[in-house]
Amino acid sequence: MPTNLIAQEAIRFHPALPAKLDAAAGLPLGLADKVMLALDDPNDLPKDGNLRGATMRTKMGTFHLRPFGQPCIEGFFGGRFAQELEDAGDGAFAAHSIDEIVAFLGNDYRRKLKPLKESRWAHDPFARGSYSHALPGHADQRAVLAAPVDGRLFFAGEATSPNFFSTAHGARDSGERAAREVRG
Repeated sequence: MPTNLIAQEAIRFHPALPAKLDAAAGLPLGLADKVMLALDDPNDLPKDGNLRGATMRTKMGTFHLRPFGQPCIEGFFGGRFAQELEDAGDGAFAAHSIDEIVAFLGNDYRRKLKPLKESRWAHDPFARGSYSHALPGHADQRAVLAAPVDGRLFFAGEATSPNFFSTAHGARDSGERAAREVRG
């Protein structure tokens, strides 16, 4: 269960677990979205290349060209701008990405790019965000969230990882930790 859902009491514990609610509130989910674009002419671009716009502005994406040599471009967006694009609806990440890539590489790329998939984590009712971050002074809440309750309720997920929060391997490691706790 993502921290935003715990903190917003989308599920309720009985008996109540105020320490878990407080811990989750101190570890809210931020927003990091991706878009994937198919690339018709992949050999025109370098494998594992990158494009970045003017870094003095926040309304921009960063683009991974041909990740692992694949014929696609992966775009990354975060924070308030990712929220704006999510709120704009399906296809907004792809449309913005294509416009930005065309501005970098030329108008020929408009016909070479096709939208494949985009994430919209804030609009996912089962997530309401993507990766946790600790509010100032709340990093210690990861341990509070991770602690078992009465040897019967166990918590895992990247938000409970002391060293690898905000990562898939932090989530996996915490799941393994919780499994060991279950076994006792």
